Amino acid sequence: PLSVADLARAERVRPQSMRTTLAALEDRGLVTRTPHPTDQRQILLSLSAEGERLLRLAHHAKEDWLATAITTKLSPAERDSLIAAIPLLARLVED
Repeated sequence: PLSVADLARAERVRPQSMRTTLAALEDRGLVTRTPHPTDQRQILLSLSAEGERLLRLAHHAKEDWLATAITTKLSPAERDSLIAAIPLLARLVED
């Protein structure tokens, strides 16, 4: 759960833009609101069960596409090069 301000900061957009996006997601039942436990002025937003389901489906679709592309478009040598690059890619996404 995150506040609108925290989500806006994470996505590097203005809070007003994030509010518009979140309102659309909330209208579709994809996010839920809960009061902040220590600051009653804030609302925390979380994915709803339906939002989590759709996110999982999107991730699976991307994974399926990537796996298919790797096996059908790359040669065995290219796949080996890709595997060798994984540690370098992992370093790029570390915090």
